Amino acid sequence: MLGKLGDNRWAHWLAPSNRSLVAWFEAPALVILAAILGLLFKPEDPLLLTGSLRWMLLVPIVVALRYGSFLGALSMLTLMLAWFLFRAAGLYPGMAFPEFTYLGGLVIVLVAGEFSDMWRVRLQRAESRAAYTEERLKSLTQRHVLLRLSHDRLEENLLLRPYTVRDALLRLRDVMMEESHDEDLPAGEELLNLLAEYCQLQRAVLYRVHHGDIDPRPVAMLGENKPLDTRDSLLRFTLENRVMSHVQMRDMDVAYTGFYWVCAPVMNSGEQMVGMVVVERMPFLSINQETLQLFSVLLNFYADIVQHGPEVDELCTAWPGMPPVFGRELVALNGLAKERKVDSTLVRFSADGSQQARQIVESLQRGRRNLDGFWWVDERHADLVLLMPMTGESGLESFMLRTEKMLQDDYAFADLRQAGLTYSHHSVNGGPVLDQIAELLGVDHVR
Repeated sequence: MLGKLGDNRWAHWLAPSNRSLVAWFEAPALVILAAILGLLFKPEDPLLLTGSLRWMLLVPIVVALRYGSFLGALSMLTLMLAWFLFRAAGLYPGMAFPEFTYLGGLVIVLVAGEFSDMWRVRLQRAESRAAYTEERLKSLTQRHVLLRLSHDRLEENLLLRPYTVRDALLRLRDVMMEESHDEDLPAGEELLNLLAEYCQLQRAVLYRVHHGDIDPRPVAMLGENKPLDTRDSLLRFTLENRVMSHVQMRDMDVAYTGFYWVCAPVMNSGEQMVGMVVVERMPFLSINQETLQLFSVLLNFYADIVQHGPEVDELCTAWPGMPPVFGRELVALNGLAKERKVDSTLVRFSADGSQQARQIVESLQRGRRNLDGFWWVDERHADLVLLMPMTGESGLESFMLRTEKMLQDDYAFADLRQAGLTYSHHSVNGGPVLDQIAELLGVDHVR
């Protein structure tokens, strides 16, 4: 409504939004013009002072409503001077100065002017709030548009990459075998297919690496690829520096002229290079930090699972009851945590010896996520450790809330202590795995 009033030119003429220099001339000029018209139409009483209504007072009142009490008073003063001028010119003979008329008119003008000033201030405040609200609305609209574009982009990425990193780790875990460390790069085809889904690889080959030398016989292939060029400068740079390299790197001494786009080493947490993924074709825009980092995470996790280093053997030696699968997963996730790529948590539940507490721990073991690993530290006494990949502090808090709700719904226990369970947890931090397990179990380090 304020906008419509402001856009109306008649309303702007009747009630100007500000006082310009013209207003100081307009206030007395309107009175002078009214007096001249009165002199033309009623020469004996140009100020209309002898009638039942003092019509000339309307002019200062209108000025006060337009510009406020100050200019209204100036207009009233002009009307007073006009009376003395006409009196000097011979008009109004024998008539005393109409002091009550002018006094009453001045009071009415001041009241009208105060009304005008008050509403002008209110309108200015309302216009300021409206302008601020409009500016905020524009800002929120722009943010909403950006949020919608971001949502569309995320939806598009989700369509292009329909799986999450948790799904990738779960699928990599499925290729793990009990004696996989005795085999050379098992499930290579599945690994390349997984990389194709996540990193948009189009043509790639997985090769074995023994003692720093690459075996030219492919373990697995994605698409049609050329025979391995062992003299390729990008491949040699990767083998010598043991880091992922690609065509956009600036660390190479000479310009690259080969046909490989990315060379990625398959290295476990023991810094042992067990394989090499050579990419011949992928979308050029996909060679970015996010995609390459995900590429490296999946390869490192795969290497730790299928070709673990001596750290897993140390774990199984220190705690013979630990499943090798649990040890390999823990070492792999510890390597990712060391590079601050994935958060994982170890959770321990111990029963107090009662049969019901033991049943609750067994229920927790059966109800774990498919991705979570488990280790019975002492199955007879229901001492259980869960390995929860991709789980940080917030994820652990949600898990404990679900556990307590399960205890309340199924067993009518308010908390773990009432159920006869002791609970501890440890965030996988990238340090020595033996020390982390000893800290979780509350025992001295075993070597």
